[in-house]
Amino acid sequence: MNQTSSIQLVNVSQNNLKNISLQIPRNKLVVVTGVSGSGKSSLAFDVINAEGQRQYFVNLSAQARKYLGKLNKPNVEQIKNLTPTISVSQNIRNNNPRSTVGTLTDVYDFLRLLFARIGKTNNKDIEINRSLFSFNSTTGMCSNCKGLGVEDKISIDLLVEDENKTIRNQALKITNPNAYTIYSQVTIDALNKVCNAYNFNVDIPWKDLTDEQKHIILYGSDKVIIPYGKHPLESRMKWSGITAKPRPEGFYKGIIPVMEEILNRDRNPNILRFAKTQQCSKCGGSRLCETAQSVKIDNKNIYDYSKLSLDDLKIELTENKELNNNQIAKAIIFEILKRISILQDLGLGYLSLNRQATELSGGELQRIRLARQVGSELRNITFIFDEPSIGVHPSNNKNILKVIRKVVDNGNTVIVVEHDSQTILSADWIIDIGPKAGINGGEVLFNGSAEKFLKSKYKSLT
Repeated sequence: MNQTSSIQLVNVSQNNLKNISLQIPRNKLVVVTGVSGSGKSSLAFDVINAEGQRQYFVNLSAQARKYLGKLNKPNVEQIKNLTPTISVSQNIRNNNPRSTVGTLTDVYDFLRLLFARIGKTNNKDIEINRSLFSFNSTTGMCSNCKGLGVEDKISIDLLVEDENKTIRNQALKITNPNAYTIYSQVTIDALNKVCNAYNFNVDIPWKDLTDEQKHIILYGSDKVIIPYGKHPLESRMKWSGITAKPRPEGFYKGIIPVMEEILNRDRNPNILRFAKTQQCSKCGGSRLCETAQSVKIDNKNIYDYSKLSLDDLKIELTENKELNNNQIAKAIIFEILKRISILQDLGLGYLSLNRQATELSGGELQRIRLARQVGSELRNITFIFDEPSIGVHPSNNKNILKVIRKVVDNGNTVIVVEHDSQTILSADWIIDIGPKAGINGGEVLFNGSAEKFLKSKYKSLT
């Protein structure tokens, strides 16, 4: 093997790898296999990927590197001819509620461009641009949910501790032993004064209160003026060294409005215990402001398109003759359909653009990242994938391998950690690590071409 056309690893001792040295051809599909725990992930991710990233980052400015944290050098004597690496692992979750299938695949970005270029609205005062359709920008996001599509609402069911008890005796979970109801902002006597104005009191069991009476306690009243503060005057008079000042007065605000006001400022964990997440009441889950939703193509706004599965979106865009006769739209639709086709090849056509990233499985996320890498058309990169066949039907696995082959054909090295026989037999080069797991593994049992692998008498334990 030509040394300049291969990645050379010398004396690798990372984790349970036993001082191994090997050459791996570049611009090929390489499968690293072996029994679970044999050391194949250590080789692919902890050595090759870690060193590829480290070598790239050390060339950045000192200012940029300080934000990256410490990048430790793998336990290896030398690695030569390694290009920058990108790893696509199933263990990396996306916990950002602002990420969706649309944003992860760039399809939504092109859809935004489509609406900015040819969308129509009856509102003549607005400027139609791409940022108007971004739920991550202040221009386009719904003002109520801030572009999340959901809002946290206090649940009465979660507030009630025991409906057989009274307000004074802790019917609500937020009432303390001193009878002060947290977030009411008033003493129990002041709250009772409000109740008296409506001919009931705080000493009636919660279950016996009418819905109207419960509503007054929870949502407030503008019938009677009361003093604010949780400490009664007699308690404040006992504080040594402090002169009790008159308390401010006003109408009773209610418990829930106070809690939700705090929640709008800060996702307070103490209050979130009593909240349920529900669809935003203002934008209907679209995440977008009313102005953005008013812009339409064929009487559909961008949210209507985002709710479609990728399969249905492709049909919608392909069969719309008016769109395809528009030269501006045609070029944008070409880019959208190109990305959807790759995602369909990866068996993801059932996903919709508005599907939140936090709801995706590790396998779905990995395949979306694979689709994005193909779409990016990067070159001279070492890509490392972690068992892309997991959870995939064999018929779809063939398509995944075709997509991976496109990455190789673009001028990249692809290293796949895999047990699947179909993937192994599709490789250009095979590395088998073993023979067993843990301290009984960590050795290179085979390192050669797939052709040599198949012709040899070598039998893998995988």
